[in-house]
Amino acid sequence: MKHSIKKALQEQKINKLEQKIKKSDLKFEILRNAGKHLYEGKSKVFDFILSNEKIYSIRLMSESLGIDRREYHRWKKQPLNETQKRKILIQKEITSLFFAFKMRYGSERIAVELQKTGYQLSSRTVRKYMSELGLSGIVKKN
Repeated sequence: MKHSIKKALQEQKINKLEQKIKKSDLKFEILRNAGKHLYEGKSKVFDFILSNEKIYSIRLMSESLGIDRREYHRWKKQPLNETQKRKILIQKEITSLFFAFKMRYGSERIAVELQKTGYQLSSRTVRKYMSELGLSGIVKKN
């Protein structure tokens, strides 16, 4: 009798440890996938959480990334303001120009192209947006 109770307790411990290992593996996977977004600000981390809600639980992602769940839910419910909409539109324009010119144009040339179409942007702003998008022009070798 004592032996079966002891064995049941051991199995319980083993199950708990296996669950902890599984959770740790998931947290590591989340950190590996979201690592590049951690340095880009909360909105990028929130975007990551939003795009991965079907894969991981919000609770586990927020716990792994050090984000308050309530803050994420407030962000998710909030509609985009005009500045955010404008930024998204400009980033789409930058991306389309970048690929239209076969990834050869850098921030200065793209800024000039945007200015031709009526946008009032500096090359510095375009460079910032390109960096956020992960775009960089191909450097010509002599």
